[in-house]
Amino acid sequence: MNQELSSPLVTEFSVSPPSRLAGWTETATKSTELRLPSLPPPLKAFSQLRWQPKPATAVWSKSEWTSLCAHLHNDNPEHHFVMGFRDVDECKKYVRSKKLGVERAITWSWSSLAGSPKSRLAFVPYSTNQRQQSRWGGLDFDAHHGEADRARELAWAAFRVLFNMPDLAVILETSGSGGWHVWAISPEFHDVGDWVRLFSQVAAVIGAPITAGVCEIFPHAATGLRFGKGMRAPGSWNPGTDQCNQIVWENTHTSLDLVLSGKSKIKSLICNGLQDHFPDRERSFLSLSPSRSVELLRKFGITMAATRNQKLAELVGEVFHQVGHATARRLAEAQFSQKTVATRATESEHLQSFEALWQGLAAEWVSSLAAAERGIYDQLQSENERDAFRIIRSYARKAKADALPDFPIARDNLAERIGVTGKGAAWIRDKLGTLGAITKTAQYVPNKAATRYRWMSDVEDEKPF
Repeated sequence: MNQELSSPLVTEFSVSPPSRLAGWTETATKSTELRLPSLPPPLKAFSQLRWQPKPATAVWSKSEWTSLCAHLHNDNPEHHFVMGFRDVDECKKYVRSKKLGVERAITWSWSSLAGSPKSRLAFVPYSTNQRQQSRWGGLDFDAHHGEADRARELAWAAFRVLFNMPDLAVILETSGSGGWHVWAISPEFHDVGDWVRLFSQVAAVIGAPITAGVCEIFPHAATGLRFGKGMRAPGSWNPGTDQCNQIVWENTHTSLDLVLSGKSKIKSLICNGLQDHFPDRERSFLSLSPSRSVELLRKFGITMAATRNQKLAELVGEVFHQVGHATARRLAEAQFSQKTVATRATESEHLQSFEALWQGLAAEWVSSLAAAERGIYDQLQSENERDAFRIIRSYARKAKADALPDFPIARDNLAERIGVTGKGAAWIRDKLGTLGAITKTAQYVPNKAATRYRWMSDVEDEKPF
């Protein structure tokens, strides 16, 4: 299939069979390694994912769904959850419970999604408890202003990152309003900071800015709320649209079977911590082709004493216009780890030097932007978007130097440079087009030519940089 035309929305594709999580026991068991797989995940499977969304009642029994919601409640006090409903004017409301207990709310919510009561309610568990721990994390992809395609593609991309992680149950569902939810559920508690780090990395991999109206993560460190925000329980009734979420894929019956059966010993656990199971910087993929990475590391390798600073500066100068910040940092890490001589500087000091060099170049580069370019640059919401802007602008300057009217932007090449999926890169490229930074001049030709663009036309001669 041509990568430029591929879509995450397919009727059927192979997925790896979900791994079974260790059940709950009286003593904590050692967690298995939890690591973000490179995209696309390996397709070595026997089970099939089909585009057949189902209501929660067709996926779980009442007792299973009740146990699942109790698990998501995070061992919070009886009234520490949010209720979603419609007021007398049929307007949606979300308020924290004051009198209704959690067991009654879950039962009422099940009856609501089953379509039985006249007065409906949605159970919304908090993503954090008073110990700043959680058993679950989630991503909410909104479809405001007609962005249903974007929400769907980002949700499927996030799902592809998460579904092969052996220590998490995953649920992919529609939100009842054109948006999508992706859940990751653990049988045990983990620190909120670990969940935030995981979902921030997922968002970065798929090229989704973490901002209201596009992608929200739960839990989120920036909420300032003691118990964080909540997400409507899987399959719930949506008070805003009077529709129910539809389950597209889930593996809770294998990964959380003891939880669903009510046989797990749900108790307040001491957090084992996920820090040993998330991809650390040293082990993360470079998001750059292996041959190019090897070439750069050979060219700027630290092979002679007292040359570390010089080689680092040369590396940063070489890649500043070619790759994103995160990719460049990983190159700097690899440069240090592969050095063949002793250095007085530690890896931490080496990376501090990298950041200083990078930020210095970035400040100088931003000051070189024309007013119209700066106006667009200031509207960008994520590091990935700003990296893409800088890289594509370098394409335009090269084309101008070569007296060419336009230049190609290959989706997957851009994705490789900034460390996101092809879909994420395409979405960023389209956003730059919407903002007016680039204009399409030639369509993509399968297996022959990338889509071509020209840079914004109202830019005066650039300031020297």
